[in-house]
Amino acid sequence: MTPAVASTQTPSRRAWWVVGLMAALVAGAALRLLWAEDMEYKREEAWTFERTQRVGRAEPFPWVGMPNSVQVPHPGLSLWVFLGLERLFPAREPTDLARAVQLLNVAALGLLVLFAFRVVPRGEREPWLWAAALLAVNPLAVLFHRKIWPPSVLPVFTLLVLLGWWYRPRRWGAALWGLAGALIGQVNPAGFFLAAGFAAWALLFDRRRVAWRWWLAGSAVGALALVPWLASVGAAAWQRPGEARRWTHVVEGKFWARWATEPFGVSLQYALGQDFPDFLASPHLAGRPTYLVGLLHAVLAAVALAILARAGRHLWRQRRRWADLLIGRGSATAFTQSAALWGFGLLFTASGLPVHRHYMVILFPLAFLWVARLALGGEGAPAPRLGRPLLLTLCLAQLLISAGFLGYVHANPRPLRGDYGLPYRAQVDPRAVACDP
Repeated sequence: MTPAVASTQTPSRRAWWVVGLMAALVAGAALRLLWAEDMEYKREEAWTFERTQRVGRAEPFPWVGMPNSVQVPHPGLSLWVFLGLERLFPAREPTDLARAVQLLNVAALGLLVLFAFRVVPRGEREPWLWAAALLAVNPLAVLFHRKIWPPSVLPVFTLLVLLGWWYRPRRWGAALWGLAGALIGQVNPAGFFLAAGFAAWALLFDRRRVAWRWWLAGSAVGALALVPWLASVGAAAWQRPGEARRWTHVVEGKFWARWATEPFGVSLQYALGQDFPDFLASPHLAGRPTYLVGLLHAVLAAVALAILARAGRHLWRQRRRWADLLIGRGSATAFTQSAALWGFGLLFTASGLPVHRHYMVILFPLAFLWVARLALGGEGAPAPRLGRPLLLTLCLAQLLISAGFLGYVHANPRPLRGDYGLPYRAQVDPRAVACDP
């Protein structure tokens, strides 16, 4: 699972790297596809599945999507994506539609690796491949990539944004960037801030290289899908989100807290809530807790501290270049990462809207890229002799935690006392519901 791509590698080491990367992708695919019947299935998932069964049969084509928490419908694309998936992969049960989402995210992992090999320059490629390996096995990524939920289909749209962004000096690239940026916000509102953040970053620090007219044309074409939504509920939508805005959201710093923690795989308390301590004590052998999952979390914390400490020392040595490092002038990869970390992060935070954990799915794979670049040292750092073992340890520990999480849900078909709720299998077969611990 060591995606090192240094040109000095011997053929045997390159072969091991290929095997390791393939193993990470296969593990990621297995984690997403395993036990689909154990998926989350709450109001949003049920509403979406029911629309795929009724639209074109008992209901007309919908021009808007599911109502949000303040009862304003999302743009139609947030539902049209699932209607399209259902037409491509006919779904008769919710698990069929979930399987289509899972396959879409498995494809996104493969496309990310293809992007790294075909688009990213060789000298910048290694952290992108580590990001793919981390994403494949990260517990929260696995959790969100298995759901019938608009945020769960964001990775493919994010890759389209990144592809266009990478080629923004070219007409087709700028047009694709604008088009994908306009569409991603219609799948999930966080996408509008991502698109605006990247555009602002380019305008401030790279405006001469961007084919802006083509970006504007692509954005205009993508915005056409928004017209039916604007005509029906647009005015109310711009008023009602004020109910969710709080000045406290601006000072909480949740965007950067989530950016800095979730790639390390320590956030499953969100899903399990009061059952998280019991999960840390798992697996249980002969009725006794082993605390193996808790030990793995301690490993993650130790690796995170080691990576951050090494990165902090390197950053201090580079203090004369802090402005360039913040902007990301060292490479196209650094500039892309900064556009997400600061362009998107600052705009989203300044909006006063809550930064929910599931919004971070849109950062596929940029927060993981940040961790990989920290571990590998960045520009001007010595050879990453320790960074690669740290990243490998991170991958293996997260793989075991993700597998343990799926096993825990499968072994406990009951209401989980966090955001996960009652797994679908227990909803369709009440006899499977276990007693609360």
